[in-house]
Amino acid sequence: MLKPWYAAVALCGAGVMNVHAQQQATAPSVVVAGQRNASEWFRVESQHFVVYSNTSNDDVATLLHQLERLDFMLRIYTRSFLKSSGAEPKLTFYYHDGAVALNGLALAQPANAIGLYNSCRAGVQGFGVQLATGDEGLSYLYEAYTRHFLYRYTDIREPISFIDGLAHYFASARFTDTQMSIGKTPLNVGNYLNFLEQGRLYSLDYKDVLEQNDSQGVNYASTAGIKLEFAARSWLLTHYMLSTEDTRQRMVAYLSAVYRDVPITQAFEEAYGIKVSELGTMLWRYRRQNIKVLAVVVPDLPLAKMEFKALPQSSGEFVLAEAALKSCPDRKQGEALLQRTASAAAQYPANAYAQRVLSRAQIDWGNPQDALPYLTIAARTPDAEVLYLLGQASLRMSQPEAARAYLLRALALDPNSPETAYALYQTGLKSAATPDDATLQAAVSAFRSGHEINTLARSAALAYAYAGDNARARNTLKLMAHNIREPELAAWAQTWLGKVVAGVSQEAVLAEMHKQPAETAFREWTIANAVVMQTVEKNAGMQDARGRVDQQAMNPNNPVQALPATPYAR
Repeated sequence: MLKPWYAAVALCGAGVMNVHAQQQATAPSVVVAGQRNASEWFRVESQHFVVYSNTSNDDVATLLHQLERLDFMLRIYTRSFLKSSGAEPKLTFYYHDGAVALNGLALAQPANAIGLYNSCRAGVQGFGVQLATGDEGLSYLYEAYTRHFLYRYTDIREPISFIDGLAHYFASARFTDTQMSIGKTPLNVGNYLNFLEQGRLYSLDYKDVLEQNDSQGVNYASTAGIKLEFAARSWLLTHYMLSTEDTRQRMVAYLSAVYRDVPITQAFEEAYGIKVSELGTMLWRYRRQNIKVLAVVVPDLPLAKMEFKALPQSSGEFVLAEAALKSCPDRKQGEALLQRTASAAAQYPANAYAQRVLSRAQIDWGNPQDALPYLTIAARTPDAEVLYLLGQASLRMSQPEAARAYLLRALALDPNSPETAYALYQTGLKSAATPDDATLQAAVSAFRSGHEINTLARSAALAYAYAGDNARARNTLKLMAHNIREPELAAWAQTWLGKVVAGVSQEAVLAEMHKQPAETAFREWTIANAVVMQTVEKNAGMQDARGRVDQQAMNPNNPVQALPATPYAR
């Protein structure tokens, strides 16, 4: 999988370089041109990212250097599976100075959440929290971005054990200017595997892992603990699959077979020649004897090319409001956001950013006509987002011809906007009894710019089927059907995959196009596994204490014997 000019040198675990100190040295101090009454929030743009942050310029510069290098290496490791169209917009990422900022998204969140990737028709956004321990925080960000990268740039949707395993494999990667270290055991993954080897009860075996069971079972920390165990076992399995040239080639065969709908366990056994029943013992030995950390020489690792922009104080409080609106909230949350945004924007009638955020809220959750006075004036200066909002407002007011004109102008300025292309597709459906080529192409363009957004995949699959391109329709539907983390759309895709294979009429496809599916967003949270691990150890200790008390009560002369330190004890 690696280019042959990369020389890898095995290092012992204790010899891994102090990367945190080196990455601080590679990121020079960044100064942003001052702005009177500046907000604590600022905007930074690099080759693949647009970051909004309320941390520090230097912290974000360091982060972007690392993320650009991670993106570079992920493209090499996944080159056999890359499906990049080149039309993907830059990822918008919000980097907060504390987890409390996630509350501003008005979304229900799980316990110990410190990050989120949200994808829906409005696009894709990432959210991450700066932790006091910088290296731990970087691991969480790497984990989340790797998972997102697979969704965005490849067709890999299963097995989720590979997605989670690769995410944790790269979580511990670190970069200097010319070198990457990779293969180190992530802290909480190692802690959990060590915990199991102390003879503790386990929740999953490798058959569970391959069959994508990441939540069913009994664990010391309930579902969160099961997910941590799934991640730990998935990391070890993926580490093995990436350990040699032979295992990497077998990995390509394995993932390709899964994509062809070969059952996952069967695909693994055929690719690797290992019975799943023997996998646990084999990987236990592999971890004890063969785990290596590699220093990979990469002479052309990129640096982030950054443009910093300070935001005025009157704009800062609208940063997370806009993010929340673009996360496709439900009606109750959306209407609450409209009320909150309208109240705040009333204090800044001359602030263009505040009024634009308010306009989006009015169009999505209020009366679109309320947004027209500001947007009409703002459109005198070419601006893709203003024109998109005017197009969306016109569409909501049942003025498809006006909507089409605005949206075409918006796409001319920003041809890679998935939400603008999707709005143009919706406009075309409302403009005529049957969709023309431009309408069908708009659906396809939206999907090419938002490859991980299943709402866009749905419309593209139907557009392909309507045009008679059944091969692309099947591939797009298969992509959705394989994504078990969006079960409703996966079930829909599986049904329509059968219809396309059997031969479905244009009339039936058109009828499905006109059905408006419920607005959905795919949300993948990043959890602070250090806290989960603490819960696991605490509850295990309490269980031990209860056991000792019970044992002493039954037979005070016979102390409890220690559990044997075997790799498995269920």
